[in-house]
Amino acid sequence: MASGDTIGAERGLSRLERFADAVFAIAITLLVVEIHPPGTPGGPPEPHGLTAALLSQWRPYLGLAISYAVIGLYWLQHHYSGRIYSKSDHAFSFLTLVFLAAVMCQPYPVRIWTQHLGGGGADERVAAIFLAWALLVPSLAWLAKWFYALQGRRLMDHRLESGFLRQMTMRYSIATALLAAGGLLALLAPLWGLGLGLVVTAGYVLPPPRPRYIGADPGPEED
Repeated sequence: MASGDTIGAERGLSRLERFADAVFAIAITLLVVEIHPPGTPGGPPEPHGLTAALLSQWRPYLGLAISYAVIGLYWLQHHYSGRIYSKSDHAFSFLTLVFLAAVMCQPYPVRIWTQHLGGGGADERVAAIFLAWALLVPSLAWLAKWFYALQGRRLMDHRLESGFLRQMTMRYSIATALLAAGGLLALLAPLWGLGLGLVVTAGYVLPPPRPRYIGADPGPEED
């Protein structure tokens, strides 16, 4: 692929990957800051003892677990893709920023949903719909990155087999379509739609296929 088919200056991936890793690390580290210990400002009171106060914080615990899982699973995909892309350009870096913003913001709709979980009524419904659609956003950004890099293999490792790239395109497209279906379903049945979105996102814990190359496998790269 000629360099003129990319946008802006072409660069290697090392600086972009280090920046993305830093964003993931900060986002996942700050999650626990939102949980205030009992008896402190912002934390639950202890009129019935510490045990009861700790148990009363089940919503923040649930939010921490979901947010950690979502951010961590997308980091796994980001880490894996380092074996697929060979370089970056201005547009790819911009799309990466959009993807990172979508991942970084996930704890916000998660906290809104956990705060209203079990309350019933319109607020719980709105919170579930909000989270179901929020789960779709990073997948859309990821898919935009993928198709941009895939067009004419402008940023892909040229050694990768076409069949492998088609397999990954199908994998990412189906996941995004299912997340969109979850968002639509949430408009009618919020908990079912949100459940579908969470299950699809959790599916990223399954190991992706090993990259297949034309000729010999180049082996692991130095990190």
